[in-house]
Amino acid sequence: MYFKRLEMHGFKSFAEPVVIEFHEGVTCIVGPNGSGKSNISDAIRWVLGEQSPKALRGGKMEEVIFAGTADRKSRGMAEVTLVIDNSTGILDIDYNEVAITRRMYRSGESEYLINNHQCRLRDIRELIMDTGIGVDGYSLIGQGKISDIVSNKPESRREIFEEAAGVVMYKSKKAEAERKLGSTSNNLERVSDIIAEIEGRIDGLREDSTKAKEYLELKERYRDLEINITLKNIENINQRNEAFKNDIAELEKEITSITASKKSVDEEVAAAREKNENLERLGNEARDKLLEIVEKINTLTNQNQLNEERLSSIEKDSSRLQAEAQTLRDKLDKETLNKEELKKSKSEILSKHTAASEELQEKIHQHSEITKQASETAEAIDSGREKLFQLHNQISSKNSEVKSYESIKETLTKRKAQLAEDSAGAEKNSADNEKMLSSSEEEQKQLLSDLQDLTEQLSALDKEQKDLSDQQKELRLTLEDLKLQGGQKTSRKKTIEEMENNYEGYNYAVKYIMRSGIPGIEGVVAELMEVPSGFEAAIETALGGQMQNIICDSDQNAKLAVNALKENRAGRLTFLPVSSVKGSSVKVDSQISADRGYRGLAVDCVSFDSRYRSIFTYLLGRVAVVDNMDTAIKLSKMAGTGIRFVTLDGEIINASGAITGGKYKNKTANLLERKSEISKLEEEIEDLRRQVSAASVQSKDAAARLEEIRDAKLTLEAGKRQKEIALAALDSTISALRDTLNDIQFSSRKYDRELLSIDKEMADADNMIAAFKKDILNAEQAIEKTNAALEEAMNGYEIMKETVDCASEEITKTRIAVNDWESKKANVENLLSRIEEAADDYQFQIEEKKRQLCRLDEEKNQILFGSGDSEKDTKQLMEEKKSTESYIEEVTSERGKLNERISVITKEQETAGANLNSFQDQKYQLEIKLAKNETQLDTHKERLWEDFEISYAQALDLKKEDFIMSASVKESRDIRNRIRELGEVNVGSIKEYESVSERYRFLTEQRDDILTAMEELQTIISDMDATIKTKFKENFDQIVENFEVIFHELFGGGHAELRMEDENNPLESGIDIIAQPPGKKLQNINLMSGGEKTMTAIALMFAVLKTKPTPFCILDEVEAALDDANIDRFANYLRKFDGIQFALVTHQKATMEHADVLYGVTMAERGVSKVLSLRLGDDFDL
Repeated sequence: MYFKRLEMHGFKSFAEPVVIEFHEGVTCIVGPNGSGKSNISDAIRWVLGEQSPKALRGGKMEEVIFAGTADRKSRGMAEVTLVIDNSTGILDIDYNEVAITRRMYRSGESEYLINNHQCRLRDIRELIMDTGIGVDGYSLIGQGKISDIVSNKPESRREIFEEAAGVVMYKSKKAEAERKLGSTSNNLERVSDIIAEIEGRIDGLREDSTKAKEYLELKERYRDLEINITLKNIENINQRNEAFKNDIAELEKEITSITASKKSVDEEVAAAREKNENLERLGNEARDKLLEIVEKINTLTNQNQLNEERLSSIEKDSSRLQAEAQTLRDKLDKETLNKEELKKSKSEILSKHTAASEELQEKIHQHSEITKQASETAEAIDSGREKLFQLHNQISSKNSEVKSYESIKETLTKRKAQLAEDSAGAEKNSADNEKMLSSSEEEQKQLLSDLQDLTEQLSALDKEQKDLSDQQKELRLTLEDLKLQGGQKTSRKKTIEEMENNYEGYNYAVKYIMRSGIPGIEGVVAELMEVPSGFEAAIETALGGQMQNIICDSDQNAKLAVNALKENRAGRLTFLPVSSVKGSSVKVDSQISADRGYRGLAVDCVSFDSRYRSIFTYLLGRVAVVDNMDTAIKLSKMAGTGIRFVTLDGEIINASGAITGGKYKNKTANLLERKSEISKLEEEIEDLRRQVSAASVQSKDAAARLEEIRDAKLTLEAGKRQKEIALAALDSTISALRDTLNDIQFSSRKYDRELLSIDKEMADADNMIAAFKKDILNAEQAIEKTNAALEEAMNGYEIMKETVDCASEEITKTRIAVNDWESKKANVENLLSRIEEAADDYQFQIEEKKRQLCRLDEEKNQILFGSGDSEKDTKQLMEEKKSTESYIEEVTSERGKLNERISVITKEQETAGANLNSFQDQKYQLEIKLAKNETQLDTHKERLWEDFEISYAQALDLKKEDFIMSASVKESRDIRNRIRELGEVNVGSIKEYESVSERYRFLTEQRDDILTAMEELQTIISDMDATIKTKFKENFDQIVENFEVIFHELFGGGHAELRMEDENNPLESGIDIIAQPPGKKLQNINLMSGGEKTMTAIALMFAVLKTKPTPFCILDEVEAALDDANIDRFANYLRKFDGIQFALVTHQKATMEHADVLYGVTMAERGVSKVLSLRLGDDFDL
């Protein structure tokens, strides 16, 4: 790998594009002062990622852009490209030629590219890491920087050796791992805080979720039961309706049969009456004829006598016929009157029937309207319930968000406090550095000592310092371990105490009562007793939920507390008034108490105030504590009823034989064990404090002695360096202190910015919390309004339901009335029909009587006005008389029989009419019952829709064949009672609990992952430390050997060595350079002349290059302080590095003589650099 060329455009004084080709061997860059030679080395340093303007001999990074001249405008951008040949594959990239480009704009934006592909600065640094050509490496020696190699502090020289050892990449990865470890540790703390916060909520949510699930299950079961009960009722109604319909059908058959029979009887009666009338007419005619014959006979016999008799007979018959005709007319008038009355009655019936029908339709319409309003009200109620559910969910969600933001605020507050602490530390360090800066000059002027006299003292002090450092290191590790343990236990203790103070693990009702300040509240059962160590699990298991019972002094105070819980809906609690609760202990059989595993009654195992004896006897007087489950099982079989056995591990053997056991995953879930753990932690923390105190005393003693040794060494070394340290060293020290102060000021500004950012985030969090609380308040107000609206709607709905029921009953009554009027109408029409028939019959008989009277008048006239005598006629008339009399007897006999038959048939007609009316009444009653059942049927079907939002057809799909009505009704009643016992249920808690549980599981897994990641990072850091230590030691030893050899060669003798300040800590130890030129004593390098320092630094640089050659090395006027002889030695030694390209910026002609290529930099135009190249050996024209 080697550099091929450097392309510059707009960089510093190179306004125009410039290309510098690099060749094998030595390339010299020459030119007058100020021409821009060093800008070439700056360009290479800049393109490789230099971020410090000072390293580029500037004040701001924008100064690398060509600033313009009097004749040229400034550039808006600087660009440098370095092309590297990578055919050997040293760079970890799949290109044979790598072009690294950096651009910078006046806006401050920068771009980095590799082979014209945008990348990050980090990518470039990782690409060239450990190749020796990085900005912190040993291949780029800037102007005036060669002497810094030997003048820097021992710890600052490590960079060159680390680059040569190839551990920069490992140190970078280690730093990255440590940064990640710190970040991971912060994440772990944050996750642990969140987990602790969730653990405080999850138990309450679990209870709410369990209650909500039970409520939903009960509600679903209740819905199923009620649907089946309703279906069963509908089925029973349908069965009754079928029976009614069958009965009505039978009655209709009977009515039809009777109607047909009655019709037959009516027809027979009519026929018989018609025949009777015919017979009567025939009889009358026969009598008339007989009279006529008799009259004729009389006439012929005794005309006068006969005529008189006949006339008398005619008068009688006329009178009789007139009387009969009058009777018939009276009957006709009566029937006509009845007919008119019936017509009036029919008109009234029709009017009332029409009114009843209209009233029925009106009531049906009203019923429909009321039912519609009820349905709309039911929909509004359901909508309100849904809105309430959504509002409760919204409040729950907003509360979770508020808690989350409050947690964020707490974290930000901690971070703000940490920043304030760091800022205070930085200010303190700044003050210390300022003091050091002011005292540096005084110390350097005042400290004098005799080097020869102090050498032995320094050696002794070094040995003692090493021993004390090892001891202090061990003590430091011990202290850190003890403090870590103490911090962990203290944190654990604070966490548990905070849980105790906040009543974590108790339900919300306990927290509310204990914070409410209600008088007479003594405390929670768990707080008012002391449990011996080892008995916590047994006592807590025995008490169970009674751990959270509240002890108060009187019933009145318990009543006050219960009312407070009701008013605030804070939950349910059990209160134990001291004045009321009476307890009794079970008597333990001597055989049980003698058992080795028997520990005693639970009430005797705990201690408490004597005032609470009856309460704790009530709670624990029937619980025996034993050592293990085997003993519990054995003794439970020996004991009688009424005693429970509890093991020390918390298993319960009930008197019934039921066994309960297990253990909570979270240790802090056990309320009594928390108290025991607090006591135990206090003892352990106190013990750790004693150990820390003892170790601290030892550490302070060692530190005091080390401080004394360091002070003594500083005093001695300061005296040694007093006459050796030049003004440059003093300036370097002062510059370093000022850099430190600048860094502190930068950190202070950084702290200020971060504090501003934290304040902004906290303000944002406050705004979000306020917004969420406002949303919660609005939601709560909306809930109140919705509840009021729901209550009003429910009341209205109940009224509507009653109205609907009343309307249904009225409809049924109206239907019955309509049917009644229809029946009366039919009866009237039947009577009218009969009356019309009778009237027609009477009219016919009257007309017949009139005809008979006419005949009698004619006969009377004939008797009065005509006569004749003839025996023959007399004889013939006598025979005709005899025949007529016989005929009259026959007619009379037959008519008598016919009247008897009419009488029988009439009775049958009356019986049939009575039966018909009876069956019609029965049918009418059944139709009324059927109508009522139909109304009930509609009511049940409407209930299915109103209560369960399900149609009858859909409900049939849910019907159960094995349904038992009585058991289901009882179960439904029990479910209603249980739902009422559950009280207020938060259905949204199911989803919230699932969400929180999932988050808790996720965070727990995340915490485990973080712990695993921390272990892996610590392993990586340890491996990095081992690798860095090994590689650094190996390369350092090689550099030490090469430095000795090269120093001897460049100086023509002498001795030089490199020493670590702390051999046992090669990762952080500073490096001292000790050199002895020929003919001089072994001395510190700061006592040498400028030329000797330069040659020593060059020797060290060559030693590093020999240990780990770099493909390219640029040296900017490194030989400026050397004479010609030393320049020759320097240049000749360069030739020994065959595989390294050297670029020398120089003014020395002796150096130019050894160059393979010369680049001349000139400034023909003021402020603009140009380059001229010359390859030595080439022909050129002057």
